[in-house]
Amino acid sequence: QGAALVASGMNMSRVLLLAKIVVVATFAPQVQPGIADLATAEPKTAEPKSALVIVDTQLCFTNGPRVGYEDDPYDICNPPSTQGEDTCTREGSLGVATGQSIVPNINTLRNEKGCMFDMIIRSQDYHPAGHISFGSTHFGETPFSFAGGPLPYVGYEIDMHCTKAESGYIQDATCCLVDVEQPHCIIDGVNVCTKDTDPDNLACSKCADDLEACTRMPQAMWTDHCLATGDSGFATGLETPSSDIVLQKGVNLNIDAYSVFFDNARIHKTKLDDMLKEAGITRLFVVGIARDFCVSWTSTDAAKLGYEVYVVEDATAPIGVPNSDGTTSVDVAMKAMEDAGVKIINTDDLLAMSCPVSSGSRKLVE
Repeated sequence: QGAALVASGMNMSRVLLLAKIVVVATFAPQVQPGIADLATAEPKTAEPKSALVIVDTQLCFTNGPRVGYEDDPYDICNPPSTQGEDTCTREGSLGVATGQSIVPNINTLRNEKGCMFDMIIRSQDYHPAGHISFGSTHFGETPFSFAGGPLPYVGYEIDMHCTKAESGYIQDATCCLVDVEQPHCIIDGVNVCTKDTDPDNLACSKCADDLEACTRMPQAMWTDHCLATGDSGFATGLETPSSDIVLQKGVNLNIDAYSVFFDNARIHKTKLDDMLKEAGITRLFVVGIARDFCVSWTSTDAAKLGYEVYVVEDATAPIGVPNSDGTTSVDVAMKAMEDAGVKIINTDDLLAMSCPVSSGSRKLVE
């Protein structure tokens, strides 16, 4: 190009000036985009909206400290009713030995990482007397072997049959013990079941007439627990500000729900999924009691519904019901969560997460 310019009669100084301009333009930094350019740029991915779900962290699922350790409200107490030897200052109606010990971690997550949560939900087991999940409802006042009853342990499963509600919501379905020939009814060669014939329970008549018209639901038998008129309040020391959303479950006499999302047959929904979707929540952090039942079922259901789910393991407390193959309900629950894509983390992992850029708009707990 320079030779052509010289040949056309341009003097050497003009050639050098042109060359300098070309070099400067080649190595100059790129110009920042203007307003018009930014308007057409690819939008950044929005931060996911998150909720902390505190599952059933209640007096009924926790024990008071051991006698002699009253100064530590989070002391672990394992009494004879749960195969331990401790004497507790208070026993929950379905107390989990380590239940009270997780409360400090839950409070820490709330207080130190409130910026992560657009919503905080506390579920509350809240049963009427004679609830379908109570062993005493089906097997007398002393249903368990430790008290002379027929059932070998607390948490023993019996299959119920449940109606299918057209609405798809849990409050419109009922369940009943109608199949007394099932294998679970035979214990040490004796059939211990009695068919339920409650005339006020639609499932007792409809399902008895046609088992195929109903859905089969495994139902663990528990001690009478979390009565609405009993120890269903929240655990000692758990922070419970009014800004939390409280969802009560197990309120219907004839159907149970471990999960905060579904009944135990995973057919009928609660209102939680609708509420979260309406708020734009896509990510859940789950803590509470018990890891192998209500926490696991809630987390697995959430993952199957499309949420990104994290279970904070050291902010959950397990029961550990034995299985016939030598495993426990904890083993089964951890495998179920893993298979569903639930991520298992601990408190320190969550505390190390960065708050969203938009955390100033998050509803922080006072």
